Amino acid sequence: MGRGGGAIERSSAYGPIADVRGRCDKRPGGGATAISESQADGDGFPPLLIGMSRREIDEVLDEPPEADGAGLNSEEAFRYNGSHVRVVMRQDRAVEIALVPPAKVLFQGKPLFESGSVWREIVAADGDAQETLGFIVLRRLGLTLTRFHDGDRAQLAITAFEPGRWDVFEREMQPL
Repeated sequence: MGRGGGAIERSSAYGPIADVRGRCDKRPGGGATAISESQADGDGFPPLLIGMSRREIDEVLDEPPEADGAGLNSEEAFRYNGSHVRVVMRQDRAVEIALVPPAKVLFQGKPLFESGSVWREIVAADGDAQETLGFIVLRRLGLTLTRFHDGDRAQLAITAFEPGRWDVFEREMQPL
């Protein structure tokens, strides 16, 4: 599925436009992975690491993480600065993966972080966007968009999450 022969895959419950498969390709020569050069289109939003263990993620990203505080319910968070990735783990399993600028994230060939309108296309692709706590929650796609709709460029992020992760906030969500 990925470019080259070194793809790692994990399955997901999401549909085709946000198939949250954890596929990562090593760059030629065995260096860092192309995770910071992600693409979302009809084939999914790879490469994401949902469901992988910390050891697997460390191996794929080929860099040591920095602890980044605790998440919800005894979760741990790690930052992989060279890849511009933040990973939230629960019971040694990735439950949330965030990519931040300057990561190169494309949606249907268009750069997400460099364009002011690509996020709207992702919202339209989901068809049921909700807003809560400053996040655009796209549960059908398994993604959140952070700070795109209010112009806070310093806080931009796109995050993939495991199914059900945002359900606890359903009563606070408002249609976008």
